[in-house]
Amino acid sequence: MSLLNLSNISIENTAAVRPVDIDNARIQNQILEDRLGNAKVGRFLEDTMLRRYLTYIFSFIIFLWLAAVISILYFNHNLLELNLSENVLITLLTTSSVNVIGMMLIILKNLFPQTPNQG
Repeated sequence: MSLLNLSNISIENTAAVRPVDIDNARIQNQILEDRLGNAKVGRFLEDTMLRRYLTYIFSFIIFLWLAAVISILYFNHNLLELNLSENVLITLLTTSSVNVIGMMLIILKNLFPQTPNQG
């Protein structure tokens, strides 16, 4: 294991920083900041489109779910004579209500996110 000899270190051979180098670094930094800004805008647009599609899909699923529950409730004693017990009907109504409320909360929290207060 060799020890580093610090007495041989010299700064005489290093090149000086020129103003042109500083300007080039500033230009490159501005280009990187512009690219980052463009990427953020692109991501925002993609997120907005995805949120819109998810909202439509969830709304359609909620509609189908409620239509199925209403048809089961209607046809229980009418046309199909399903004769489901009261416990089954209560469970069906409860779970469908929880699912609808949960999906709507997910949609609303995604569409309107709360940003933390910074101050």
